[in-house]
Amino acid sequence: MEPRQPTATRAPARDTTVEELLGMISRLAANEPHPRCRPGEGPLAPVALALNELSARLEARRTSSHELFGLETLVAQSPVMMISVDADERIRFMNYTLPGLSLSEVVGRRLYDFTAPEQVEVIKSNVRAVLETGESRSYEVRSPLPIGPEWYGAKVAPIRSEGQVVGCTLSLMDITDLKKTQFRLERSNQALDGFASVASHDLQEPLRKIQTLSDRLRTTCADSLGAEGRDYLERMNNAAVRMRALIDDLLSFSRVSSRAQPFEQVDLQQIAREVLDDLETVTEQTRASISVGALPVLEADPMQMRQLLQNLLSNALKFRRDDVAPCICIQGTVDAGKQQLQLRVEDNGIGFDEKYQERIFALFQRLHGRSKYEGTGIGLSICRKIAERHGGSILARSTPGQGSTFIVTLPLEQRGPV
Repeated sequence: MEPRQPTATRAPARDTTVEELLGMISRLAANEPHPRCRPGEGPLAPVALALNELSARLEARRTSSHELFGLETLVAQSPVMMISVDADERIRFMNYTLPGLSLSEVVGRRLYDFTAPEQVEVIKSNVRAVLETGESRSYEVRSPLPIGPEWYGAKVAPIRSEGQVVGCTLSLMDITDLKKTQFRLERSNQALDGFASVASHDLQEPLRKIQTLSDRLRTTCADSLGAEGRDYLERMNNAAVRMRALIDDLLSFSRVSSRAQPFEQVDLQQIAREVLDDLETVTEQTRASISVGALPVLEADPMQMRQLLQNLLSNALKFRRDDVAPCICIQGTVDAGKQQLQLRVEDNGIGFDEKYQERIFALFQRLHGRSKYEGTGIGLSICRKIAERHGGSILARSTPGQGSTFIVTLPLEQRGPV
């Protein structure tokens, strides 16, 4: 009898374990795309099969809408493209997808698989910043597709679970019309800036001639003019000086936006020292004392920060009380949570009634007569425009006869386009 040949034996299937089931339940609870559990053998195998069936049903629900008038319908028909991304930068949900792709083909894949190569770094830097800091960010992006909107405004916001950032959302809104309007306004502003420069030159030249001729007339014919003639001549010359100052201030106001410089790191303490040097003569003449507290470094336009401080200090020196030496204090307080600077310029001047709070920041508005306080009424308007250009604000607190405090709030870091 021939010896029996040994037969191959199949390794027994491994039993489904409790750890595998718990891991599957965790993935389901986290709403991960396409989670699956090994069926295995043993008494727990039916539970694994049931969890896989539940996962398939949940996946089907993720890509379909069951409620006609519910949240899913609102999201699906929103004009805003909404995407949720997990901590691994994988797409977990989209309310609608790119042309030619179904939702099931997108969910679970990396966000950058559907991003134009030239835009990957911009989007990646914003997404990772939100995942790392938990702070929302916004940016603009041009669509690489030949169809659909040309420009999108994007906002990236964190998704939190038990205090931890576990992902983020991307909201993309069509801003094509807004960008076209922006470009038209920029072209218009450039044209206006050119016109303003030409107009200022054309207006300044006759004013200079008026002043030159009036000076010659005063020098050569003062005796023959008489008292009344000399008075007319003086008033004519003063009017020409005010007109030149008005033109210069209007140009300064218009150039806050049209000739703005890029934001950079600015040492406000150094800016304050330079402004004080510039105002040294008037400070000595008025016997003013000016104290400057600690001021931080912030992201800003250095020339405009200089203009802001100079206008506020000049304002405090100008509107002083009779026979009282000006006492001015500049202080800066940083709110670390909000990442904001509150800049305060306090004086002991004549003050004003706070019912005129808005009026003092409007163009050409004056609370006092020109005979006592010189100026065009534009300085504080420039301060407000500078603060708003930096994403900040300005307000004033005052009591007549007891001085004023101007409070400028500015972000320490600029996060949007200038």
